[in-house]
Amino acid sequence: MAKEKIDYVILESSEGQLELHRGRGGYAWKGQKGKKVEWILPIVVQNNADEVLKIIYNLPEWNLVGKGRECSYDSKDLRSAIWQTIFPLISIADLPQVNENGGLSDLERLNKTRTKRRYNDDDDMISIESDECYTFYDDVDKIVTHFGTDYWKNKVVYMNCDDAGQSAFWIYFYNNFERLKLKQIISTRFDGSKLDFSGSLFSEQWNEYNGFIVKYDGKKMVRMPPIGNKSNFHGSYSDKECMNIANNEADVIITNPPFSKFEHFYKCMLSTGKDVICIGNGGAVQYQWTKELWQNKKISVLTCEFHWFLTPTFKKKRAFAYVFTNVRQNHTTDKIKPLSDIPKQYYDEVGMLVVDNFVPNDYYKPFAISVSPIKNGIFSSGYKLLQCSYRPVVDNKYKFKRTIIVRELNAKGEPNIEFDNMKFEEAKIKKIKEGNLFDK
Repeated sequence: MAKEKIDYVILESSEGQLELHRGRGGYAWKGQKGKKVEWILPIVVQNNADEVLKIIYNLPEWNLVGKGRECSYDSKDLRSAIWQTIFPLISIADLPQVNENGGLSDLERLNKTRTKRRYNDDDDMISIESDECYTFYDDVDKIVTHFGTDYWKNKVVYMNCDDAGQSAFWIYFYNNFERLKLKQIISTRFDGSKLDFSGSLFSEQWNEYNGFIVKYDGKKMVRMPPIGNKSNFHGSYSDKECMNIANNEADVIITNPPFSKFEHFYKCMLSTGKDVICIGNGGAVQYQWTKELWQNKKISVLTCEFHWFLTPTFKKKRAFAYVFTNVRQNHTTDKIKPLSDIPKQYYDEVGMLVVDNFVPNDYYKPFAISVSPIKNGIFSSGYKLLQCSYRPVVDNKYKFKRTIIVRELNAKGEPNIEFDNMKFEEAKIKKIKEGNLFDK
């Protein structure tokens, strides 16, 4: 397969004007004197970035300044139009990655991100606790493709954590509206969002009640409230106005909610009775509150997983995530074999069997697994969940958290109910001090 051609597009601003040009020097470019470099983005192109710039220069929002074609009067509408053209072309592999540590202690990083309503990225530092993780366009394509084009036909798709014009979800469904034969797409903007290409990513200002809703039916775009009118809601997914849409208009709710609010978001959306598809922290499969949902088939994960997200400063951030849904997933795993054939296995200090990658088909007691078999369909393959979270101890050291499962049928071929209400206690490591053992 031929290597993708990568070129760079640079956006600079100065005194109410934007300049967009091809960045032949890539990240080596430090900007023109007196102008602020808004971003330098690597994009996938046929030949070079000039072909993409020609499209942008012909946008109705591009209002020329001066003699050349590279400068325009600045506006939020223009930035949004530029972004909708550029975002699908971003080469994730060639984006710079934020440094999660930045030479700071964990406490220092946490305190910096607690600055009220302000996104922090001091050149090369971002907190792992930050919820500012935005989905890439290619990842939305993977999710949509998983469900197949027939699934989306005549559906009202509601993106309740997505700014219209900025979010990869919105841009994707807008670009593919006819191909997917959608009925309508709806987006709600949260007024605390930092993915806002208005030139104020680092602003301390908080616009009280500045949420809005955008609807598109393939012909007409409607914004509520209209531009220039004051809003009376924030645009949060749980606002009354937004829940009304979820309950009464949507067929599918699809989005990337804040990871820290995943439980609240998922339960809110389940209450609507609609199809829910959302990205969440990969570790959420081990959250205790999900146990009843797994057992009642109200939560599943897709086979795909994502590792990179976009920050408001146009860098990529690593964050392990799955796609969670209440739409029944029937995929099964073939990574099942006799216990004696499984290479990575051990027993922890209380005798719990722990396996990686493969699960045993001839072991009828509870055992601990990583999250990977869950994604691969273990709960549709003759196994059931007993306990979401379990941390093995081996050689007085904690191992990675696991999930405890068991075969649905016992060795006699009968329902394996012996362990259903059992609480599996973990061993605790002991701290060694001056030759003596003390409980940690």
